[in-house]
Amino acid sequence: MKKKILALALTGAMIASVPVYAGAEKTDTTIKAEDPSKNPEVALERKDTLIEGIDDFAGVFNPLWAQSKEDMETNYIMVSTLGSTDDKGEPIDGTASLKISDDGKTYTYTLKDDKYSDGTPVKAADYINFFKVIADPKYDGFIEYTNEKIVGWEDYNKGDATEIKGITAPDDKTLVIQIEEPMATAVYSLSSAWPISSEKYGSLIKKGDIDGFKNVDMHDFVGNGSYILKTWKEKESITLEKNKNYFMGEPKIEKFIKKVIPTDSGAEALKTGEIDLCSVITCNEDNVETLKADGFVDIRIQPTLGYGYVAMNHKLPMFQDPKVRQALFYAIDRQGLVESVYGDYAQVIDIPQAKVSWVFNDEKAKKYEYDIKKSEELLKEAGWEKKDGKLEKDGKQMKIIFTAMKGNPVTDNLIPQMVDAYGQLGIDFQAEYVDWPTLQKKTQDGKFDMFFMAWGLTANPDCSLTYATAGKGGGQNRLNYSNEKLDQMFLDAAHAKDKEEYKKTYAEIYALMSEDLPDFPIYERCDLIGYNCRVQGFSCTPYDGWYNHLYQMSLENK
Repeated sequence: MKKKILALALTGAMIASVPVYAGAEKTDTTIKAEDPSKNPEVALERKDTLIEGIDDFAGVFNPLWAQSKEDMETNYIMVSTLGSTDDKGEPIDGTASLKISDDGKTYTYTLKDDKYSDGTPVKAADYINFFKVIADPKYDGFIEYTNEKIVGWEDYNKGDATEIKGITAPDDKTLVIQIEEPMATAVYSLSSAWPISSEKYGSLIKKGDIDGFKNVDMHDFVGNGSYILKTWKEKESITLEKNKNYFMGEPKIEKFIKKVIPTDSGAEALKTGEIDLCSVITCNEDNVETLKADGFVDIRIQPTLGYGYVAMNHKLPMFQDPKVRQALFYAIDRQGLVESVYGDYAQVIDIPQAKVSWVFNDEKAKKYEYDIKKSEELLKEAGWEKKDGKLEKDGKQMKIIFTAMKGNPVTDNLIPQMVDAYGQLGIDFQAEYVDWPTLQKKTQDGKFDMFFMAWGLTANPDCSLTYATAGKGGGQNRLNYSNEKLDQMFLDAAHAKDKEEYKKTYAEIYALMSEDLPDFPIYERCDLIGYNCRVQGFSCTPYDGWYNHLYQMSLENK
């Protein structure tokens, strides 16, 4: 799953000026169904319910604490944010229009007419509740606003202040946010705020005591999104119903169900009519041809705004030497993995950023082509010796437990390759198989050696949330990684005056990260989204997710 889920509605990124894959017509395209008459009856009988096939979910639906992909995608439609992004990742209005002062320090949001799902009006002061929860000294979620340097933030977080001085609501329709100095990406982070009803939940937000809101019952949560969360059943489904008061217009589909299906079974579930839409289908030639053969499935293929990676726990001594990390990275055959799983629908990357992002720049990054001999050399330099077939240091063999899910096409290919390559190096490499919620919990609790996951990025290319030291902007840093030089570079980039300065700083950030390796970037793949041709109004780009358009979608039998 992963990343940058800070900005709920800001799900885009700037379009690159050149195709990211060879043959862009193949990897950024929509293929329409050729024979709707093949549509199964079970699907046609659903007149007012859209069913999406999903991976398992964790069941944490409070947007300020949820972290898993499926939980967060549920959040996307439960609440709406001040700003959004267009299909090129450029900031646009959300629930408010924005004016930025000439000095870049004052952000004034003028709210549109907006109501909560219970019909009560959304007020500017309700957005202050959002910031108060995150700034609270007891907040233990993943969102951080440290880099933004909002006026009065530190006084509220660490001092005696009872209000955040730089966030005010002069009237019910106006929200003003002041920051200490201009920031190139503040428009993304500040605009990701959503309102928390003062009338419904205000009494639960007390400085130093926010457990009441953290543990609020999310059934029928009073939000301003397009749908309302009604029920969920562990390992089965999530059910939502439309919010008739949605500010963009009443959704056309009455009920939306997210149904858990077995890993990589989306194509079959679409074929039988069990589901109407699925975005967790592995994008490869076989699955594309399978969906085309069904006749009634529309197909959207596009580069993923995200990347797959292998992570390690930097608390463990064996991973604290950069030479060891480099050695282990050289021993992963990333190109072979990409070809085996995705074919032409993915490519190896060397930095933690998708190539579709405007900030992508790997010119200075170190490259890691598969090279076991190079791995051996680096391990020897780091003091590891191979004795009787075992890689040892101070009399102890290097042992790595790789935590993974069974049935995942990536790890099903990756783990055997790593077992072989790491075995050649003399490493005791073993796989530990768990379910998705357990994998998420182990990674969040720091109880792992190594694992594979994927980050889903946003239009905001700032990756300090993931890689900065915890407490210094790294709200999602679960790798226990820390580099003081990198922390400072993140701050320098955050306060760049314009995009060119920002991009230049990030080229240096990526160069350092490619040497120090907080984790191992593996690939950027393509999304393959299959949806029944009776689903009308579907729209999706790497920078503007289809959840943003759910309210416009309808079901029309052909």
